[in-house]
Amino acid sequence: MNTLLKNWDFARIFRLVAGIIAGVYAITSEEYIFLLLAALFLFQAILNLSCCGSGCSSSGRNAPDQVYKDVIKPYKPKQK
Repeated sequence: MNTLLKNWDFARIFRLVAGIIAGVYAITSEEYIFLLLAALFLFQAILNLSCCGSGCSSSGRNAPDQVYKDVIKPYKPKQK
């Protein structure tokens, strides 16, 4: 339960707000298909999931499993 209440970044707050707005819109306009969209956004916000299920995150710049770390050298123009 403690992990659900931590690590609230911009994307997670955005999904929460979008879910609330879609839910209010669905109820007020009586277009209940938007409740599915609201439920999806709220589910993602509460459990901190992305569209891919958190499977598409990068591991950072200094990851040991970089593919071309030693093959591709950074470009350094010659000094005059």
